[in-house]
Amino acid sequence: MTKASDKTLLKLVKSQFNRLLMSLPFPVTGYLAIGIILAVLIRLICVPNESLDYKYFLEPWYDFIASNGGFSALKYSFADYTPPYLYWILISATLLSGLPKIFAIKLFAMTVDFFCAFLTYKIVRLKYPEGRMPNFAFLAVIFSPSVICNSVIWGQCDVIYTTGLIACIYFLSIQKQLLALVSFGIALSFKFQAMFIAPLLLIMLLKKIIYWYYLPLIILVYVVLILPAWFAGRPISELLLIYFNQANKYKELTKNAPNLYQWIPNNFYNIVVPIGLVLTICTIFLFAYIVYKSRLEITQDRLIHLATISVLFMPYILPKMHDRYFYPADIFSLIFAFYFPQYRWVAIVVQMSSFFGYLGTPIYIQLFSIPLGFTLWFVVRNCDIIYPKLKALPGENIN
Repeated sequence: MTKASDKTLLKLVKSQFNRLLMSLPFPVTGYLAIGIILAVLIRLICVPNESLDYKYFLEPWYDFIASNGGFSALKYSFADYTPPYLYWILISATLLSGLPKIFAIKLFAMTVDFFCAFLTYKIVRLKYPEGRMPNFAFLAVIFSPSVICNSVIWGQCDVIYTTGLIACIYFLSIQKQLLALVSFGIALSFKFQAMFIAPLLLIMLLKKIIYWYYLPLIILVYVVLILPAWFAGRPISELLLIYFNQANKYKELTKNAPNLYQWIPNNFYNIVVPIGLVLTICTIFLFAYIVYKSRLEITQDRLIHLATISVLFMPYILPKMHDRYFYPADIFSLIFAFYFPQYRWVAIVVQMSSFFGYLGTPIYIQLFSIPLGFTLWFVVRNCDIIYPKLKALPGENIN
């Protein structure tokens, strides 16, 4: 090829690449595009890893659906996950059966990784209408160790319900309460751990930012999403009690979660679990009451602050938590770091604590429960709507 034709080809490739970037739903610069490509490559490299979750749960579920007639397999209680996630396994085992099994199973969560990053971008864009901060927030999510470990290496789906929670906060930020509750309903339909955001929603109810008569919408979303499994023949009682059965499955105070129960022997399980549940409920109501009585307005910054407290507090103080249950805290701590740059170390501590949880080394998990507890205390202590400052800030809005 001549030099002229080389230049023509280069210009053509460049123009097509720029056109692709312009077609995306948010501005994509060159470095962001490179970051996305690199994140995709990392995921493709890590896909072949067969975790214990994949070997003992995901792959058998796929095989069961494939060998029991596809959709009709949903009438059996072969999995302890809710139907919405099993629908994806159904798609993987039927429509995507031509793909490698492990890739088809992991594809959904890997794709949602980027949607979660996009919603994070949108929330950070509310703080920084101009500049590169939202782009950096997007990259921080797709390169987060927890995100990569969870969806790509382990093949887990915590990003799905967490994305629903991020969407809930985004819609609350732009005052679309109905969409916020629909998003929460979708999150709850995938994992009960979506309830980690419940303290914030209780505050929104008490502050009349969300109206009580909107709450049935959450139940409606859950019911609609389990209907296909019911149509397939699975009893409605089983579908409604899935979370109750999950709660009674493991008899451990903590399953590699870096929380305060790392320091309590499992021999005290029957005594500590009810105490922990009562303590959590009482603290939630105290937390909501303090914020409710505050005269300070729940601004966008305070909304992010309160959301971060909710998703960090719940898995730290609740018993029976697993290593993956700090996943929402991982994402919200990143958003928190962009909203409050002086506290970036909070995101670092949360990310490191979760990462060692994924590694499964008991001594490190136990040790990291200490700085994580301090971080939770710090985030709570520096929330001015909980600990009001002596003097109101200039221009502060008072209810």
